[in-house]
Amino acid sequence: MASDASKGPDFARDERQGSGGQDLVTAVARLFDKDRATRLFKTPTANLGTNGAPQHPDKRREGGHGPTLDDEVSFLLPVDPEVAEETPGAFHSPPEWWAEFGPAVHRWETLMGSPAPIPVEFGPRGGRRLSSVFAEWLMGLPRGWITHIPGLNRARQLKAAGNGVVSQQAFTAYLHLLNHKEGKTDG
Repeated sequence: MASDASKGPDFARDERQGSGGQDLVTAVARLFDKDRATRLFKTPTANLGTNGAPQHPDKRREGGHGPTLDDEVSFLLPVDPEVAEETPGAFHSPPEWWAEFGPAVHRWETLMGSPAPIPVEFGPRGGRRLSSVFAEWLMGLPRGWITHIPGLNRARQLKAAGNGVVSQQAFTAYLHLLNHKEGKTDG
C-alpha cells in the first residue's frame, strides 16, 4: 500500500481498518487541501500545570524528553503577549502570531467559528507560558468553559483541558460507530 505521508499530518486512510474513514481530520484536510498544516500543536496534557517552567523544545529533547505544548507555544511562537491584542468580532487571529503553525490554527478557527486567543501569557516571574484560555480553545471548548469556573487556578484549568476530549472529534467518532452498527458505510 502506498504511503499517505503526502496527504498531510493525521490524514486518515479510508481503506485501512480502524482509520475512521470520514473522520473530522480527514474532512477538514479535504476542505483545506491547498493549505495543509505542516505542523500541528501538541495536545494539551493533564500535567501541563505542574510540569514547571517551559523549556526550549531542543533543550527538552536533549534531556531525552519530547517537548510539551507549553514548550512549543512559549518558545516557537513570535507573538508578544505584552502587545498582542484580540480583535472583537474577528473571524481569525493575526497570522503573524503562529509561525509554522499558522495553517493549523486557521483551519481550527474556521471550524470553531472563533479566533484563537493569545496563546501565551507572562507567568508570575515574568517568563512566557501557555495561556489556559488557548489550551481550552485547542480542545474545542467555548471560551470560559474551563477558564471562568470560580476557584480553578491555572494548573487546574490546564489539568481539566488535558483530561478532556475534543467534543467535535468524539461526536464524529460516535456517528461513525452508529453508522457502522447500522450497516452504513458512507460516513
